[in-house]
Amino acid sequence: MKNIHKIYFVLSFLAISPSFAQKITLKECVDIAIKNNLTYRESQIMGESANVELSRAKSLIYPRIGFGTGQDIRVGRSIDRFTNSFIEEVYTTNYFGLQANMTLFNGFQIKNQVRQNEFLRDAGGKNIEAVKNRTIIGVLQAYLQVLATQELLEVSKQQVETSKSQVERINKQIAAGVVGQGQSELFQVQSQLVNDEFSLVTSQNTHKAARLALFQLMNQSPNNDLTFEPLKEEILLYDISSQSVEAIFSQAVNNFPEVKAGELRMKSFDSQLKATQANVMPQVSLSANYGTFYSSSNKSENYFKQINGTRSGSLSLDISIPILGRLQNSPRMSAVKIQQQLTQNQLNITKLQIRQAIEQSYQLLSAANDRYKVATNQVNILDQNIKAVESRINAGTVNFIEYVLAKTNFDRAKSNLVQAKYEFLLQNKILDFYKNGSWKVD
Repeated sequence: MKNIHKIYFVLSFLAISPSFAQKITLKECVDIAIKNNLTYRESQIMGESANVELSRAKSLIYPRIGFGTGQDIRVGRSIDRFTNSFIEEVYTTNYFGLQANMTLFNGFQIKNQVRQNEFLRDAGGKNIEAVKNRTIIGVLQAYLQVLATQELLEVSKQQVETSKSQVERINKQIAAGVVGQGQSELFQVQSQLVNDEFSLVTSQNTHKAARLALFQLMNQSPNNDLTFEPLKEEILLYDISSQSVEAIFSQAVNNFPEVKAGELRMKSFDSQLKATQANVMPQVSLSANYGTFYSSSNKSENYFKQINGTRSGSLSLDISIPILGRLQNSPRMSAVKIQQQLTQNQLNITKLQIRQAIEQSYQLLSAANDRYKVATNQVNILDQNIKAVESRINAGTVNFIEYVLAKTNFDRAKSNLVQAKYEFLLQNKILDFYKNGSWKVD
């Protein structure tokens, strides 16, 4: 209940409080996206429909009991129900009756139909989990993309500020007459500045596009005053060779809701085949009725005396044995078997797609792991290099071409580090998802 109230608070804030900056966490984004996701809502409705179908199948177990009454007007020649003689007059009749019918045996058709719908209900529940997982992974990817583009934007801003400071430095040196080729070096630094400003504009647009994508996944209008909380986790470098694709795939097959839903649908077809086969088996039913009637043709007895005197009932046991039922039932059995084969093939496709996704994610994680190690070392070295070049510039022992080259390499290294970090985070979480079969967003 506390989480629900929090979601409503965030949604209310998004709608009516655009003038104040506010941070939102990954979990809050996930909760909002799930609440507003129409595909997720559709899966819930389908789950409710499966529950209704299960209730309908169970209702066939109960006896059918009904009450009937009617008023007739007879005209012309007819048989008097009291004397069994022909009469020719206009008279009225009134009747009341109770009827009951119950299936005692129908080849366990009802039992198998109930079992079939139980499997389909459970498959619907797994489908809801699958849609929820797909929603979460979409939000996670978009959220990490926003954080990554935000960091890249900050890197671009730092690059512009650094270039501006160098332009100011050159202008001061030219004014003081301490630079031999002042105009040439000024043009070089100004060229670097406009390049950095162009990169800044590109980073701003990329960041805006990433934010828009995340807001759209949450089914919310973009809010420029809303910021996203960085993830509070360290990049842990480890040897991923300790994790095998086969081990992760085995865990995914056991835990993945898409796989479990497919397996449950396969089981439902087994029950459906048994229920269809029951159409050619003998059926036994028990029926009973009890009623009474009144006729105005009997002038010797009043209404209530007739109602009391004409009470009667019956109890019957009926057995129905199909003779040529197999000819009609065989195409039905074939149709169910074909649907079962299609479902099995779809399950195989799902497992294949999961395996290929794990292989791809494993490869991407390995690459991101290596890239992050190299990028971290690269940034540390180039950071020392740029500081050394700046010191030499201040001492007048190096030209600005060397500085521009060092700065370009350093800026590129910082961008590579940001990209490798978030790629590593994403692929690491995806592999954890395949192992667990569900997302745990704190």
